[in-house]
Amino acid sequence: MKKRNLIAVATAAVLVGACIPSVNPFYTDKDIVFDTRLVGEWQEKGKADGPDAWKFEKSGDNGYKLTVTEKEGKEGKFDARLFKLKEECFLDLIPTGCNYATNQADLVAFSMFPGHLLVRVTQFEPVLKLSFFNFDWLQKFLDKNPKALAHHVEGKTENEDGHIILTAETRDLQKFVLKHLGKGELFDTDKPGEMIRKNAADSAGPSPK
Repeated sequence: MKKRNLIAVATAAVLVGACIPSVNPFYTDKDIVFDTRLVGEWQEKGKADGPDAWKFEKSGDNGYKLTVTEKEGKEGKFDARLFKLKEECFLDLIPTGCNYATNQADLVAFSMFPGHLLVRVTQFEPVLKLSFFNFDWLQKFLDKNPKALAHHVEGKTENEDGHIILTAETRDLQKFVLKHLGKGELFDTDKPGEMIRKNAADSAGPSPK
């Protein structure tokens, strides 16, 4: 990208390499699962000095309320659904409230229209491993194959590449995701975001010098 305004903001948000929102959800009702291992408060692994935190609470029969708190004190709340496509686990996140408050988590800002964000969950225990879209790969792929997945590019100018909003139907989103799970494709699984339970981090005490 010539000027990565979206990515520049993303560096301030925990675990976010690129948040690409979708108008439609990535799941159907039959795909939803609930896993108690997700419930609780998690913080960035290896970040003892004001780490970002994700708190999952059960909501309804099979959903989660997610509260993201960033190190600067910004906060965002999401409706989260854990779901499976074949044997792969994912989280679909959508903000429960969008505003331009100065203390709002950056992760909310990516869905100000609002939109669904997709997170791949590759491990639950003992470390929660999460991967977002590989923005560079997806952008290059859609530039070369614009009809592969319905989308809209927002804010594109001569000097700005803009950012992608997915407009495809759920079934097409799922097919695309499953087709591009390979190494170096849709998800950056080489360097997933790693989170540990906050109580485990507290009980471990400060890291040795």
